[in-house]
Amino acid sequence: MKIRSATRWLLLLLCLASVAPAWAVSLEEEVRLGRRVMAEVRHYGLTSDPSLDAIGADLAGVMQRQELPWRFWVIEDMRGYNAFAVPGGFVCITRAYYEKLNDEETAFVIGHEMAHIDLRHHERQGERVRRAEIGRLLLDILTDGATGWRTAADLGATAYVTHYSRVLEREADFAGYGYAEAAGYDARMAVTALSKLGNEPNLHPWIQNIYATHPVLSSREDRLSALGGEEPEDIASPPPSASHRRDLREGLEPFDPPAPIAVRILAPDGSRWEQAWRRNFTRHLHLRLIPLGFEIAGDDIMYHREIGDPVETARSRNARYLLLVTVKAMESERTGPDTVAGTPVRASIEVAAELMAVADRSPVWQGVVAHQAEGVDVLAADPETLYTDSCIGALAERTAGEIALACAKAAGAVPAEAAEAKAPAEESAPAAAD
Repeated sequence: MKIRSATRWLLLLLCLASVAPAWAVSLEEEVRLGRRVMAEVRHYGLTSDPSLDAIGADLAGVMQRQELPWRFWVIEDMRGYNAFAVPGGFVCITRAYYEKLNDEETAFVIGHEMAHIDLRHHERQGERVRRAEIGRLLLDILTDGATGWRTAADLGATAYVTHYSRVLEREADFAGYGYAEAAGYDARMAVTALSKLGNEPNLHPWIQNIYATHPVLSSREDRLSALGGEEPEDIASPPPSASHRRDLREGLEPFDPPAPIAVRILAPDGSRWEQAWRRNFTRHLHLRLIPLGFEIAGDDIMYHREIGDPVETARSRNARYLLLVTVKAMESERTGPDTVAGTPVRASIEVAAELMAVADRSPVWQGVVAHQAEGVDVLAADPETLYTDSCIGALAERTAGEIALACAKAAGAVPAEAAEAKAPAEESAPAAAD
């Protein structure tokens, strides 16, 4: 019994000692932590958007923490209306939410998320969580793990942390309002940015207040509208900014019915593209062809190394078109030492493409797409996946989009405006006499 008691008190002393150090980390450690978090979400498709970058740059100019390498991404493949920031200055917003907002509203939403990092909320919350865990452990030690006390400790720790989180959310609301205003935006649009959250078809849990860390929407709107001396209902909701939309149809009317197409990537034997990025680049092409009205045919076999005559293979899968793409170059090279902002790189790509009609093997379109760009990779280029947050991944997606657009135009796609104008004319045309 004495040994058991002594052990508990030793654990108690160790717990108390562990509370003393501050949770604060160095800039390098914070950025490293943020990169680890972003590496977990990059598969949702992180893309740079010029309009978001411009708003983010304006806001970064009024932040206290000028040492942070602020970086902004739109998340393409995550459902729901959401935005978040992680330590290190990495800020994200879902395309679904971004395309509903104008620049003024976006400035508040992004400013709110940046405030969490600028005001070091992650450090304050981290310390709070740690103290709650320590308190729960202490009670468990002192009560010898009694079930009733453990349940009480769990509830108490949850309330302790949740209340603090709500305080931080209110602080971020006010700070985001102030940042937007200081950066030259109409901060009153914070109210309409929040009201648009309620229009989401699949409400995010924090909007429903299931997670109590975010204050109820109406109370947030009331607080923020009061800063401008107005009632929420007096602030008109603006239309979204056109620059926030991502039109993968490129202004064309999609084929209807869809046009079946098979895609075959060619690469020098033994090259890394044959082993790694080949399948991923094919997927980029698929994702850009489908919105234009193409239907992918032969997806079960066109990846294989040996398929014989690709035209015959495409014909066996009922494809109308065959797109042959030869990757001549796709490289990313480091151009300087790593910095807190990331790794400076130069990415280059050269791809030759040919679209042919499967029925008679006749050429429909052929061309070469080549690009080169310099930038900074926050996350390292992946040997298996062409992530769009990397310079080479962004170039690959851009190249795939240009090839898909050229194929659609060559196959007869027309501008959406022309198709819309043609439809009413056909409907109003008099019926032919018998």
